[in-house]
Amino acid sequence: MTETPETTATTAREFTVTRTFAAPRDLVFSAWTDPRQVTHWWGPHDFTTPLSTISMDLRPGGTWRACMVSDADGTEYPTGGVFREVVPPERLVFTWSDPEAPDDPALESVVTVTFTDLGDSTEMTFHFAATRDLDGDVRDGWLECIERLAGHLART
Repeated sequence: MTETPETTATTAREFTVTRTFAAPRDLVFSAWTDPRQVTHWWGPHDFTTPLSTISMDLRPGGTWRACMVSDADGTEYPTGGVFREVVPPERLVFTWSDPEAPDDPALESVVTVTFTDLGDSTEMTFHFAATRDLDGDVRDGWLECIERLAGHLART
């Protein structure tokens, strides 16, 4: 069983989501770092992220890429970034941006995900910080991703 996420809008440029999953910390961390798991939950509802589009060089300075595809019309939405911190199974920090515009810092955001071991469950804290004001779509999209992550972990 998972709890409903607690969401806090810190400013117009950032938000935090805290959610507890009935899964061990190693499994939750792996769901974020193993492309074979990421493919099952990455992206909002009605999107698919094919395994063939996901790459992760899981080390500080390593890059990651994924391409979400709209189930409705096939439109592709590439995302990617650079890992800043990788501390298994406790913490991930990575940039999130459009790889088509890598030199535009206005489009880059920083995601920090921490995983707290609660014994037979894991508290995940997701913090998103942007360099520009966010529209509701970014926050809503991540909330849907986290909901899909919960479903994936419940099936694993």
